[in-house]
Amino acid sequence: MKRLNLILSLSAILVLLIATSACSQPGMGQGGKGRMGQGGGMGMQYNPQTVETVSGEVAQVQQMQGRAGGVHLQLTTAKETLIVVLGPSSFLQQQKVKIAVGDKLEIKGSRMQHPEMAMLLAAELKKGDQVVKLRDDQGKPLWSRQIPKRKMPIE
Repeated sequence: MKRLNLILSLSAILVLLIATSACSQPGMGQGGKGRMGQGGGMGMQYNPQTVETVSGEVAQVQQMQGRAGGVHLQLTTAKETLIVVLGPSSFLQQQKVKIAVGDKLEIKGSRMQHPEMAMLLAAELKKGDQVVKLRDDQGKPLWSRQIPKRKMPIE
């Protein structure tokens, strides 16, 4: 259990470091296109060329805080155990999906490179008959469409 917590903690730190370094690159600020243009946050790492579908059982559900916030799962498949990054808990609640330890899931997503653990950035999740789309085919988060755009005051 201690090893599992260590792995999850290290993965959260890694995600934060990747997000921070991407934001500090030129063209990555407010309104910049760059890789952040694919959906911001973790969307910068979604690669349609590495999309795969995995099936397994949820070993752990974790609510992450901060920039890399959202729901992360530890999914045990027949071949491996991997960390799955889903998205904001508020979006998942709107989709009326509840995920718990022991649930059997099928997840389609983009595999991210990490030397110590397998990670998948989820685009679609299936739980029984329920299918929840999280990202479009290019990796852009569907929850980003729900964020109202603020109008700038005209002076």
